[in-house]
Amino acid sequence: MNPNESDKLEAAIHRVLRSLPDRKAPASLEGRVLAELSRRAALPWWRKSFASWPSAVRVFFFAGSAVAAGLLVTGLLYAGRSSGAHAFAGSVSNSVAWLVLARDLADKTSASVRMLIAAIPPVWLYGVIATIVACYAALAAIGAATYRAVSFARHTP
Repeated sequence: MNPNESDKLEAAIHRVLRSLPDRKAPASLEGRVLAELSRRAALPWWRKSFASWPSAVRVFFFAGSAVAAGLLVTGLLYAGRSSGAHAFAGSVSNSVAWLVLARDLADKTSASVRMLIAAIPPVWLYGVIATIVACYAALAAIGAATYRAVSFARHTP
């Protein structure tokens, strides 16, 4: 099929579809949609999205949230400087000693991997990367060719 025939076919289909009458929604659907719209419109402002709240309330909410966040940060800083915090940190560190072990293991593993990668010649690394890129490109080309072949076979009489 040449592009000229494709454009003519597209225009003919467009004309036929435009000439079809619009389908009317069932009366039950229309009633349900209108009922849901009126139910949502009747909701109080605090049950709607933040954007529909009154602007004064939004400003007050934002200011209150900022004050609460500031108080929380101040409280955490104060609690972190107290003498009880050091004792608490000591008890917590004893109970989560396995996390320290896991971190050390991850550090040693990453150092070993970095050392292994450093031992591989850069030409080999570039070759591996180029091979992977070539494989992905070949996969994309095979997929495109298969799509074209299937698409062509479907449209051929």
